[in-house]
Amino acid sequence: MSTYKGSTPSTIDPRIVDFYAEFYRISDDPSEQSHTAYADSVTKDGTLIMGLKKAQGYDEILELRKGLWSGPVKTRKHTLKQIFPFGEGSKEVMLHGSVDYGLKNGKDVNVEWAGRAVLVEDGGKLKMREYQVYLDSAPVVNAMKD
Repeated sequence: MSTYKGSTPSTIDPRIVDFYAEFYRISDDPSEQSHTAYADSVTKDGTLIMGLKKAQGYDEILELRKGLWSGPVKTRKHTLKQIFPFGEGSKEVMLHGSVDYGLKNGKDVNVEWAGRAVLVEDGGKLKMREYQVYLDSAPVVNAMKD
């Protein structure tokens, strides 16, 4: 089973499950092509908040994404555990998972995270209008110190 497909209720739009399977696959790929695909997963005027970092619109989201790969992290592997829609047919969801980081200093760190997203139809595809990730960056910071 893919680590990118979490447990979901039967009432969820299956396109949401597929969207996140692709989104987290892209999230774990450091290539330039994946940087643009990541930014394109959010509407042109969408908002992405990751920890203390906030980006609004495609250009800022693209820069935030590139920055995620320019720091101490060498590899990422997301595991999506669950997707919780706000209600039947809702495109507002909460997500729960973990991410395994391989750091450039050779250490490995696992961090639990949660997210909230609002998806909309955009050009015949689902995209996020809002996406906020809640995670504790202390394990990565501490692993960099040791």
